[in-house]
Amino acid sequence: MAWAWTAPHGTAQASLANTRLKSPQCTTASTLCRTTSSSWFHHVPYDYVLKSGKTVIQHFYDAHYDGAAMAQTFPTQWSTLADKIDTERYEHVAFRLDYQAGHSLVWRDSIADLYFNRSQIADTHDPARVDHHPWRLEAEDMTLDGYERYQVNPFYSASSTWAIVTSDNSTTGTASATVPFDSGLYDVAVVYYDQAIGNATWELWLDDSQVGTWHGDLEYILGKAPTFYIDGQAAARVTFGGVQVEKGQELKIVGHPDGNEPAPVDYVVFLPDGVLD
Repeated sequence: MAWAWTAPHGTAQASLANTRLKSPQCTTASTLCRTTSSSWFHHVPYDYVLKSGKTVIQHFYDAHYDGAAMAQTFPTQWSTLADKIDTERYEHVAFRLDYQAGHSLVWRDSIADLYFNRSQIADTHDPARVDHHPWRLEAEDMTLDGYERYQVNPFYSASSTWAIVTSDNSTTGTASATVPFDSGLYDVAVVYYDQAIGNATWELWLDDSQVGTWHGDLEYILGKAPTFYIDGQAAARVTFGGVQVEKGQELKIVGHPDGNEPAPVDYVVFLPDGVLD
């Protein structure tokens, strides 16, 4: 995937173009470049049409959506090896593939939102995807008790710029909303932030039934560099599959802060069969 940013006159250019070995063809004419190389070696507008027939910006959108969709298939593929690998090794890899499947969606949205904000060019996919999330309930729009709105920086590290955090580090927070979707079977996912400054706990409820609970302890499991901030590196996604949901139910997230981690939450998404958001 080619990285790019917006120049003052609205063009895309690679960040490392001057430090990478350049192809003679790519340095002479952008029409001779592969799609994946054009923005590494050339100053081209976001609406420049590539050999594929797509614009540069649409290529950015599609590549990230396609990549995230592919990442969703990895846990299922790995599960076919369950009876061929020792349990410890199988579960070790399975956990990381599940995490990556969720984080690929977080990363997809961050990149797509960044480029949409800078280019102001809409996603032409039908149905539109970038900046269109009809199955999400944003945490900051819920009824909050013990939680408060928090503006995330950089903005593209949250679904709609905002998240919620507990009012202080000793207050349990509750965010509630009425389920607006038709009754049926859904996968229900929550995007939250797991900072390496505490071990918060979250609970997800529908009316009086607990859907699930999870802990902010990824820093002990994943082996990645810990992050202390509410940003894209701390963002994680937990999914509860096959949940029977009734329209009009009360959705409730309960966050228990720990240390300096204020149980941050970005959004909840209800996913019907075949929907990925």
